Amino acid sequence: MSDTNIPYYLKSKLERLNLASTELIRQHGYLEIYSQLKLAFPSMSYQALYDLYCLAQQSLCYTLAPEKQTELRTEFKAMTPRHVWLQSDTIKHFLTAAEEQAQLALEYNEIPIGAVVVHQGEIIARGYNRTRSDNNIMAHAEIVAILAAQQCLQNYRLNECDLYVTIEPCLMCSGAIINSRIKRVVYGACELKTGACISQHQVFNNKKTNHHTEVIGPIDQKYYSRLISDFFKNNQ
Repeated sequence: MSDTNIPYYLKSKLERLNLASTELIRQHGYLEIYSQLKLAFPSMSYQALYDLYCLAQQSLCYTLAPEKQTELRTEFKAMTPRHVWLQSDTIKHFLTAAEEQAQLALEYNEIPIGAVVVHQGEIIARGYNRTRSDNNIMAHAEIVAILAAQQCLQNYRLNECDLYVTIEPCLMCSGAIINSRIKRVVYGACELKTGACISQHQVFNNKKTNHHTEVIGPIDQKYYSRLISDFFKNNQ
């Protein structure tokens, strides 16, 4: 299906978000694309959701049965809150800063995981894994960075902050992320044994919690896992 099949009213909006291609609609999914449209254009009707579904299904028929329309609306309402997408260069920039923290951990023979907290486009706190140095099992990179950010802002709630971390947060860190009201967490690679975003648990998918943090990742599994993989190979 070509991009010429995108209805004009929808294409004009998608062009403003650099999403005006059927390939991108299929890649990201009709729900994610509709979420971004709603964030940019709050008055966007459900008709756009129906049309996006048809485009994702490569269907030339844009007339859906009422039952299917209801199903799509229910799917959208069941999604956890979304925020405006981050640009890829923004993600790379801040994950590079987190990676620098992971290198610091490595210098102290700590498991090389690093994190940074970003507020209004600026890094306000940094942290690396310090469990051995501090004899403190809670001194994970995320916890260290969160505590520093709270001191920086003089506020235990970090509603307008994003956390970038090289490796998927564990259950403890995920709880701290939610309780500190962090808006978004971006992680480089999955942690298959202890990860609590998607690998072992999916704590951020629980809509019953009183705060919902958006999760983005893994960004590049092979790249961001290499430090930690090499560390354990060299410490067997």
